[in-house]
Amino acid sequence: MDTIIRYYELQFTAAIERRQGEPDVPVQARAKEKVRQARHEAYRDLILEAAEPVFAEKGYADAKVADIALAAGVATGTVYAIFPGKQDLYRAIHRENLDELSRHYAAIPASRSVRETLLARSEISTRFLTSRPDYLRIYLREAERWGFDPGHLPGDVAAFMDRSLFERGVANGELIEEDPQLLQSMMLANGQVHLAHWLRGGRREDPAALAERIQAFMRRAIFRSEPA
Repeated sequence: MDTIIRYYELQFTAAIERRQGEPDVPVQARAKEKVRQARHEAYRDLILEAAEPVFAEKGYADAKVADIALAAGVATGTVYAIFPGKQDLYRAIHRENLDELSRHYAAIPASRSVRETLLARSEISTRFLTSRPDYLRIYLREAERWGFDPGHLPGDVAAFMDRSLFERGVANGELIEEDPQLLQSMMLANGQVHLAHWLRGGRREDPAALAERIQAFMRRAIFRSEPA
């Protein structure tokens, strides 16, 4: 951490020296602000990285900010200087992961059919969550509270389920004739159950094979048969 911060300080000091024609005070003030921001971001990333396994192991209720500070190697006060409370830190973990997952979803071409889009999202989600087992544990702990009803999902997570996609799939005949919300719940439950089983099994199954099993269930459960 000190090495990173020192690197930024040297970079900004060099920038000041190159700009000798400008008034010293404004330049120094800007440089100090940039160093402050760099320090803030470095500590933020460090704390988030340390917090994820703590929440994964202990759950939200039992995780302590002091535990997270210890794991990050910083003072408890430093954590509170970045995140006002434990809930803010917990939400930031979700936000960081969901933002990245959203970027992966956005790469799916808009021209894809409902079937192709749902299968692609399923594979992306499976590969993403299996690559981050600590966040997967956090996600599944939350899932115990949500149940399989998308109406109970936190807003950030609910956005990824996109009920309109299921409604369109039922309307155009790609999905079986059923309540779109039920199909949404079935897809959610399918992923959660398979991912939880993968964790309990010691993560031995190849993520690609797991993604294919989840997709195979989707094909049987919610899609109409493809034309021969």
